[in-house]
Amino acid sequence: MRCGYMKKKTIIGKIITAVLAAAIMLSALGACSLFPSEDNIKAPALKTPKPISYNFYQVVKGNLVKGSTGTGSVTSIYYYRHAFPTSDGVIKSINVTLGQHVNKGDVLVETDNSELELSYLEATIAYTESKATFDDLTARYNRGEVSDTQFRIEQLKFQYVETKYLNLKNSYENTKLIAQVSGTVVYINTDYTTNTNKKIVAGETIVAIDSGEEKYMYLVFDKSIEAQNDSSATPQQFRVGTVLTLSLNPTKADPDPIKFEGVIVGTDQIIKDTGIGYVDTAKYYCKITSFPDYGGDESRKIETGTLIRYTYVEDSREDVLIIPVNTCYEYNGKHYVYMLDHTTNLKKEVYIELGLANESYVEVVSGLKRGDRIITG
Repeated sequence: MRCGYMKKKTIIGKIITAVLAAAIMLSALGACSLFPSEDNIKAPALKTPKPISYNFYQVVKGNLVKGSTGTGSVTSIYYYRHAFPTSDGVIKSINVTLGQHVNKGDVLVETDNSELELSYLEATIAYTESKATFDDLTARYNRGEVSDTQFRIEQLKFQYVETKYLNLKNSYENTKLIAQVSGTVVYINTDYTTNTNKKIVAGETIVAIDSGEEKYMYLVFDKSIEAQNDSSATPQQFRVGTVLTLSLNPTKADPDPIKFEGVIVGTDQIIKDTGIGYVDTAKYYCKITSFPDYGGDESRKIETGTLIRYTYVEDSREDVLIIPVNTCYEYNGKHYVYMLDHTTNLKKEVYIELGLANESYVEVVSGLKRGDRIITG
């Protein structure tokens, strides 16, 4: 019986030993590198964010002008047109070119008048001789040496010769176009230069001259489409009677050109003043009311083609707070700007009251003071 007990005890000991051995082995396997181990990941280092940076505008005082500027060209709205009064015949020569200056009395155009010229020359000779004879007869008649009947017969003969001469003279002179005025040739009818056999058409303009007379010279510039359809006044929709300040464009030699004035006139007034029949209604016409005196400096002479700068002042303010228009915002009818909140380094809204504005700047009536820095972007 003791032997059986000992045998049972031995079996229990072996079981305990095996369990202990298995536990040791499992513990060893858990500690060995047969299984991957987790990495020891460190938390990222905290970085201080960069402060937000802004661009600023410092509020200043200055003068503010509301209006508009632009450039127009001095244009003569009337040219002296030269045409033959009768038809027939062909042109022999056009004696001028575009842009040429001509004097009153210059021959502009001649027709082929070879046959008429001979007849006119013969009539001129006959008239000269007849006039000399009649003048001598008149002197003798006044002295009582010639009878009334003889004087009357010779008088009728002279009148016949004179009438024939004057008719031929008129016809001959109508074979030439003579400049009515001095000025610049601004138009030549190319139908007569490209077709040398073209018959002359009575009244058809062949040459036109710009006399440069001040009554026909206007500063001309285009209307906007809105201004053509709307008579209300805006900086680019000028009412008749609007006064513009004018000047030549600045140069190195004349950086501050002399200022002079002009006034916007209606097309009906232009027609009345000049007698011309049509004026382009898609343009503004500014009548130059005073021409500057440049002391004979031809380079600053105002003439057709001269570019002139115009300025229109609708309203102005002096010594007021001004800020750029693009720094001002609007919400529900209220205006505000952004300024920096130094506590949070963030921008904040500051409400302001506005006054006069132009395309670039606006007047600040209240809400800001000189030296304030507002955010521009």
